[in-house]
Amino acid sequence: MDNEQYAWREVIARVFDGFAVERDVTPDWLVSTQTGRPLKLNYYYPEIKVAVRLEGLRGRNQRLGPDEFERQQQLERDRERERLCQAQGVRLLSFDVYSEPQEVLRSMQATLAWAMRQVAKSSTEERDKLRLLEQLREARARFDDIRARLHSSRDLQTWAELWVDRAYADAHSLPRSPARGPAPRYVLNMRVRHPDFGTGRVTALADEDGDQIVTVRFDSGEERQFLGQLVSDKLRPC
Repeated sequence: MDNEQYAWREVIARVFDGFAVERDVTPDWLVSTQTGRPLKLNYYYPEIKVAVRLEGLRGRNQRLGPDEFERQQQLERDRERERLCQAQGVRLLSFDVYSEPQEVLRSMQATLAWAMRQVAKSSTEERDKLRLLEQLREARARFDDIRARLHSSRDLQTWAELWVDRAYADAHSLPRSPARGPAPRYVLNMRVRHPDFGTGRVTALADEDGDQIVTVRFDSGEERQFLGQLVSDKLRPC
């Protein structure tokens, strides 16, 4: 996973902190009417009806030259995803992680403004409405703080490092499973299997205090991060 992808995940996590979130989900209503294929959201915030879709997650090298057929298929899926979100009253924030930061931030600002308007005029119970409006004001304040410090692609490195720290802390907060056999030492391009996510390939590794943060792109197209010492019992070479 490139720095851009780490960085934007950290920005999203900070801006939308405190809202209920569903990660890497396909809601029942997000199924292509053309192909019957389920379409995925990277983040969905049902309380404020905001969804996030990150493009470019296959990395720089794989995105340089898609053929025309692949490009057209992707565009059709993107249009269908946006249309289905609109039909459900959901605002879709979709962007390529390699876009210029200011372009992404403008879209994020517009999304926050939209959410504020929608919550304000919704029929939500007054107490919940006031809570959500306050949370959105806090989200906007966090966004403004980030925007003041994030001017160009060069500034993304700091946010990428913060995401790695977050992933490491989150992994350490999970209960450990008893290990079966020696823990594997993961290497780039290693084929692995996870009981919940299936088979995939190790696409990135980061060292942290002698342990590995392992990024795996599964054959389903989903990409996830794991702390090596905590997932070694489940994430096995295959």
